[in-house]
Amino acid sequence: MTEPVRLSADVGRGLGHLVVTVLEVLRDVLERQALRRLDAGTLTPDQVERLGQGLIALELKFAEIREALDEIPATEGRRPT
Repeated sequence: MTEPVRLSADVGRGLGHLVVTVLEVLRDVLERQALRRLDAGTLTPDQVERLGQGLIALELKFAEIREALDEIPATEGRRPT
């Protein structure tokens, strides 16, 4: 049986940032769709409020994740073993 591949913290942090970036793009698409619906008048005031709160919550969570990723210590040139 082969040993599992171990990735450095730098690779994990980079992958984490990539995932957050992809999720931010998805959030931007959702925000644009919400704005189109708002402009078209197809949202109730309650839906507008929930969408706004949801988008704010996503932004806060993404900031929290980015901060956690930035706290991962660098491996200082160590290679995966």
